[in-house]
Amino acid sequence: MAQLSSTGLLAVSLLLLFAAAAAVSGPPSPQYEALECQNDINALWRNCKQYVQKKGPKKKPSSDCCRTVQVADAHPSCVCDYLGSPDAKEKISMEKVFYVTNQCGVTVPAGCGE
Repeated sequence: MAQLSSTGLLAVSLLLLFAAAAAVSGPPSPQYEALECQNDINALWRNCKQYVQKKGPKKKPSSDCCRTVQVADAHPSCVCDYLGSPDAKEKISMEKVFYVTNQCGVTVPAGCGE
């Protein structure tokens, strides 16, 4: 039987450790996902409100807004669900949302906010 070098043994041990951790942790809980979603919405509103609200002119988003949009892009269903809510439809211009996301290099999924 071939012997593993100490580096190879360490690599195999780490791989097994990561695999075991992933198997034990499983998917995030729904409560965690809801909290994370709300945090994304709060951050978007805090950093991007002036660029997407209905009133006022269309303005190029700040770098802080773009960073927030890019982070929130990891959870598109959360943001799209919010954009479809009565609260968002009352306050937010979808035309400005598309403009801001385009300026930030993020593509809005088809049907988002409907």
